[in-house]
Amino acid sequence: QNVYESWGFNALPLSKTQRVTLVVFTISRFNAAGEGFTSTQEEQQKLQRFIQSVEKEYLPVPFHNFAHAVDVAHATARIMNSMNSESFLTDLEQYALLIAAVSHDIGHPGVNNGFLAEVGHELAVQYNDRSPLENMHCAKLYTLVANPALNVFSKLSKEQYKEARKACIEVILHTDMMGHGAMVKDLQMLYQMNQEIFASKGDQPTVNGCNMAEVEIFTQADTKLLVMESVLHAADVSNPCRTWEVTHAWALVCLEEFFAQGDQEKLLGVPVQFLNDREKLNKPNSQIGFIEFMIAPFFTAQIRLWPGVQDMGLNLCENLAQWKDLWEQEVNPSEDEKGKVRTRVQKVKENVQEAITRDGSIAPVRT
Repeated sequence: QNVYESWGFNALPLSKTQRVTLVVFTISRFNAAGEGFTSTQEEQQKLQRFIQSVEKEYLPVPFHNFAHAVDVAHATARIMNSMNSESFLTDLEQYALLIAAVSHDIGHPGVNNGFLAEVGHELAVQYNDRSPLENMHCAKLYTLVANPALNVFSKLSKEQYKEARKACIEVILHTDMMGHGAMVKDLQMLYQMNQEIFASKGDQPTVNGCNMAEVEIFTQADTKLLVMESVLHAADVSNPCRTWEVTHAWALVCLEEFFAQGDQEKLLGVPVQFLNDREKLNKPNSQIGFIEFMIAPFFTAQIRLWPGVQDMGLNLCENLAQWKDLWEQEVNPSEDEKGKVRTRVQKVKENVQEAITRDGSIAPVRT
């Protein structure tokens, strides 16, 4: 239970049965007993059948398999709890996020959208090269839901069903990394436009531990959708924000999937994408760059808005330092090269520290 309720949770070693059970538990117990959309035994049995069917649709690829789905569902629940999401998201919106989380990569073939477009895959043709994987994941989710025995939305009214469907589709489509940069900018802008409210300290009216003025911001229609999209995307890319052992294990299987795609690219004579060449890539160095340029700015923006998720930023800093140490051991770089990378790592740590304080000062952070 202690591990489950921490960033030390690791879905990789679990059996299929354990993974299914854990997702059912995560979704059905997210709300208090008797509340939410799986409060009866019949509804819990339907959820169990749905999760078992979802598991069968995931493919045995190195990274985007059912273990990743379990991991993302777990992270989605933890992130929502950490940000006190019940203050600004409805029970329906939180439920939709959890269903989307376990379903967001259904049927993933272990290659990315760029590869599908490059080789003219049928999914790229079907979806006009626009987020073909994410569109396919949504379609597979709702193909399952169309079966009455698996319809985890059957309790909803017609209007609630439409709302949940819109939410699931939007948040799953926004797990496409092509939208990552825009999401980071939107989160940064949200903070900047309301900086006086977010940076204010002192006795402010609160609801469920959240500043009421902040809750008002997060409950605006456009902002709420951004919040939901960022929750699932954060859970999806949260591997660098776990304890080191978990982060390291997930990074290795992720890179193995990239390398397997790179092997296919070489065989087909198409360009080998960045990170995909197993003969050229240094693993620790790739992770340093990925965290520095992609993951750190995203979670820094989130921490400013929701200080409750700061543990993810602190873990990220620790893991970045671990990757730096591994890089030094493997490459034996010059002192000048070491100095440059250490400066980059320190800059990320400072950015996270400033985000935690919300006012530009440097917070004390464990090292």
